Amino acid sequence: MHQNEPKQAAEYLRQVIPMLSRQKLPPTPINYAVFYSYLSGGSQALNAIIDDFFNQKKTLSLAIMLELHEKYVNGTATLAQQEKIQQSLEKVLADTNNEVQQISNDAQGFDDSISKHADTLLETVDPTAASIVLQQILQDTRDMVRSNKDMQVRMQETNNEILKVKAELESVKAIAEKDALTGLKNRGSFDKTINDIVYADKQENTVLIMFDIDHFKRINDNFGHLVGDRVIRYVSALLLQIIGKDKHVARFGGEEFAVILQGESQESVTAICNKVRVAMGNSKLQRKDSGETIGKVTLSAGITSLNTDDSVETFIERADKALYEAKETGRNKVIYIK
Repeated sequence: MHQNEPKQAAEYLRQVIPMLSRQKLPPTPINYAVFYSYLSGGSQALNAIIDDFFNQKKTLSLAIMLELHEKYVNGTATLAQQEKIQQSLEKVLADTNNEVQQISNDAQGFDDSISKHADTLLETVDPTAASIVLQQILQDTRDMVRSNKDMQVRMQETNNEILKVKAELESVKAIAEKDALTGLKNRGSFDKTINDIVYADKQENTVLIMFDIDHFKRINDNFGHLVGDRVIRYVSALLLQIIGKDKHVARFGGEEFAVILQGESQESVTAICNKVRVAMGNSKLQRKDSGETIGKVTLSAGITSLNTDDSVETFIERADKALYEAKETGRNKVIYIK
C-alpha cells in the first residue's frame, strides 16, 4: 500500500516492533500494517484513534486492531482504487462523447458535401465539369471510409478501456466483500446478501447456518491470539472445502461464521453441517513453531429456514437461537429450529 523508500520503510519497521511489544500484540501482518500506516501518516482518522488510545493508556486489543485494519488500512486501498476507477470512467465517457460528436460532425459534413455536389451536377451540362464533380464525390467518399476506419480503431480502444475498468470494478468489489483474516465473505457482504434474499419478490428455499468455535476463549488464553487466528483460518478453509467456494460462506464476527444455502433440504443441510462438525473434531491441530498439540477443537452449529413473514432480524435471531441451544446443551452438535 505504501511505496516508501527502503530506508524509510526500515525506520518504520524499527519503530513498529517496540510498539507491538508495548501493546502486547503479536507481530501479525494485520497488526504491523495498522502501525505502519499510523507511522507513515496514511490516515489522519486512524492516527487520531490510536493517539487517543495512547494518551489514555488504553490497550489495543486484537479485535480493535482488526477493526482498524478493515476500516482505515484495507479500506484505504479500496477507496484509492475506486477514485482511480472513477477517473478512468470519466475519461472513457469523455472520449466516447468526443467520438460520437466527431462521427456526427463527419456525417453532417459528408451529407452537406454530397448535397452540394448533387446540386452542381443538376445545374451543369458540361461533361468535363460533371467528371470533376464525380471525382470529388469519390474522394469525399474515400475520406469518409478512411475516417470510419480510424473511428473503428478508436472505438475499439475505448471498448478495451471499458473492459479494463470493468475488471478493476470487479476487483474492488471482491476486495470490499472479503474478510481480511480469512478470505471469506465479510460481514458487510453477508448483511447485503441476506437483506436481498429476505426482501426478494420471489424467495427460494433458503437456509441460514451459524457456526461457532467451541471454547475459543480457552484457545486464545492457553496458546495466544496468533494461534487463535490460525484456528479461525483453518475453520474457514474447512468450511469452503466441504460447503463449496461457490456458496456464500462469511465470517460473521470473531469466531462465528454464517453460511447461506438455497435449494437444499433440511436433511441435506443438517448432513453438511455434521460433516463439517465431524471433520473439525477429527482434525489434529498443532503449533507450527513447537509442534505442541492444541487439542481437540470442535464446532457448534445452528440452522433455520427462511419463513415468508421473516425480517432479516428474525431470520438471524432464530439461527442464533439454534446455535445458542447447541452450545448450551453440550456443544459439538447441530441444532435445527424451524
